[in-house]
Amino acid sequence: MQQAKKQFIKECALYIRGDVSQVRLRGDTDTIKLFANALSESRKFYLALQEGDFKDAITALKKKRTASSILREQTGYVWPL
Repeated sequence: MQQAKKQFIKECALYIRGDVSQVRLRGDTDTIKLFANALSESRKFYLALQEGDFKDAITALKKKRTASSILREQTGYVWPL
């Protein structure tokens, strides 16, 4: 199970960096939406940092933190990215 979790985090990191175009998730629809939102907001934050627009990066960081908090509250999973 630990190996699967590491692989999942690796795939998410690759998506955030733009190295892969998608991450496949399976499970409860509501839970998947929470993970997808956290993943999407993490990518938006990464892209804002890469563009050097720190005003947008701060806004994206706040959205990422909100998505991560909601994920943790609803599932207990702490978003590491």
